[in-house]
Amino acid sequence: MIRNFRYVKSIIVTEFLIMIIYKDRSFSTQFQDLIALINAGGSESQPRDLKVRELALGQVNIDPTNAFADFESRKFNFKYFAGELAWYMNRDCNIDYINQFSGFWKGITNPGTNEINSNYGNLLFGDQLKWVRDSLLKDQNTRQAIAFLNQPKFQFEGNKDFVCTMYLNFWIRNNKLNMKVQMRSNDIFYGLTYDAPFFAFVHQHMYLWLKDTYTDLRLGTYHHCADNIHYYEQHFSLADSILNEDLDLRRPYRMELTEPFFVYDKDGNYHLTSKGMMFINSVNRLVGSDSKMNDYRDMITQYMLTSSEVENV
Repeated sequence: MIRNFRYVKSIIVTEFLIMIIYKDRSFSTQFQDLIALINAGGSESQPRDLKVRELALGQVNIDPTNAFADFESRKFNFKYFAGELAWYMNRDCNIDYINQFSGFWKGITNPGTNEINSNYGNLLFGDQLKWVRDSLLKDQNTRQAIAFLNQPKFQFEGNKDFVCTMYLNFWIRNNKLNMKVQMRSNDIFYGLTYDAPFFAFVHQHMYLWLKDTYTDLRLGTYHHCADNIHYYEQHFSLADSILNEDLDLRRPYRMELTEPFFVYDKDGNYHLTSKGMMFINSVNRLVGSDSKMNDYRDMITQYMLTSSEVENV
């Protein structure tokens, strides 16, 4: 039985696509309803002998200032998000740094190395995002502003980290900068929870780079699409707990960037800004101390969260 989608304006269901269009844009609400859609409209399978509930061709349209899924039964992990963002901005495929925030990556390194493939900063924060920016600056109506992440070189035997994100597509219409993220596969707990705020961070960067040229430009919609969106058996009971939460009791965290953390110089080279370097230094100071989760949340608030919304504990 599908839950009561009280915040949903409409649900589009076809043979090829299930898409939720929202009148309320809380990402926590969208996350709840996505679980319900997977349960009601999806199926169970066992890739690699692991039971999973999955939905084919799912899409969620996200407000890029409201991309945090936060629940009483699963509070958003600001420590991991801070560490992953710093790791991405350093574009480091070695896992030593990110191991301070999660042991997840230890099991998927490339054979005989201490490196992985899915450092999204390494894949995006170079020629790919520069191409997007330059394409949009050259032609406001371009349909070529695409950044690729998964690449043919990752198709090799023994690869345990086959990049989940295929591409990002940006376009401007009606003075709004929109972005589509296309995933081949997306775990809502290990992936989407952190993918959504990261790609919203990227979306807002592209907006900041373009707004001086296009003075009427506004931040548009982040379309998150996955050929297969799912969650594993270890999270079945957690999913049920999340479905039963009353989100009216929790206020959403909002992310609003006022200046970029990284830029491209006149020669097209990637550089951290002073704000980006300060953020990474702040993360490093916290991870080297006896810091609590709220310490990371409060630190991130200084850089990107709207402070008036930070009330959940």
